[in-house]
Amino acid sequence: MQMTRPLHKLWLIKGCLWALLFVSACSSEPGDEPLRFAGGTMGTDYTVQVFAPESEKLTLEVGIQRTLRRVVSSTSVYEPRSDITRFNEAEPGEWVEVSEEVAKIVAAGLEVAERTEGAFEPTILPLVNLWGFGPRGRAEEIPEEDELEAAMAMIGWEAIEVRMDPPALRKSEPREIDLGGIAKGYGADAVAAYLKDQGYSQFLVELGGDMSIRGGKPDGSLWRIAIEKPDEAQRGIYRILELEDADLVTSGDYRNYFEVDGERYSHTIDPRTGFPVDHRLASVSVIAESSLLADAWATALMVLGPEQALETAEREALSVLLIERTDDGFVEQSTGEFTRLLAEENE
Repeated sequence: MQMTRPLHKLWLIKGCLWALLFVSACSSEPGDEPLRFAGGTMGTDYTVQVFAPESEKLTLEVGIQRTLRRVVSSTSVYEPRSDITRFNEAEPGEWVEVSEEVAKIVAAGLEVAERTEGAFEPTILPLVNLWGFGPRGRAEEIPEEDELEAAMAMIGWEAIEVRMDPPALRKSEPREIDLGGIAKGYGADAVAAYLKDQGYSQFLVELGGDMSIRGGKPDGSLWRIAIEKPDEAQRGIYRILELEDADLVTSGDYRNYFEVDGERYSHTIDPRTGFPVDHRLASVSVIAESSLLADAWATALMVLGPEQALETAEREALSVLLIERTDDGFVEQSTGEFTRLLAEENE
């Protein structure tokens, strides 16, 4: 089921990236506000709002920060001792012990890679570095053909194997993993799991546009989530959704990019071609069973482009909102839960 209509008269990143989601959690009851936490992590910002006693604020702040540091220390290619860095430096054929979390993240990424025929690619780090979006810093020129060929020779999720007990990774050929297209989603999930373990059931976690929402608000209202207009030159609210118990991720091409000779190159790289994507899909929002999976699917759909993304979403029974640029303005297409949510917004 889908809905298509012109949107150029309506008003609007995912950290790395993307479609920043603004949230409103104000309660109508005085003294019934959520505790709020904010900071930086994974190259982006996070915000957490949780309905909890004021006396627990310090404890929760420490717990949230520890949770995020744990995820970063094991998944980041910028951390020299992370599980992923150790795996990238390991020789083919060697099992590399990793945390259960890392094994889970990589396994999820491999599943989405298989279901999208490599549109989502965990081993994309050589291309990310080559185009200047990785640890090596920003590129100042377009890669040479031989450089692209060398990087492409290092790409291929099929060479990665995950073992869950005990958790470990192995590669059959030289490969380097980058979890930038999925780890932020897991970070939101991890903070949500921490809050749930502390006994809280009404909260919103947002990490660079990756969101984990649980419960509503004490007054019975829902969390109001605004999706940003995918236009770096004209920031604004594009859509407002009312949600509870949802995991939502938005990716876009309008934040992280560089220009050479007037040509813009997006941070979203198509691992099948080795080049940044060049299509009119501006933004993808996905609601899934976890922020981890929503993140991976949003990344994959941004690679696929508007037509293939819609076909994939319908085939995989995904709930997505696709925003495409046209000569007449933005056009949206939706599937699943998004179609219902947008219909309710228009009532």
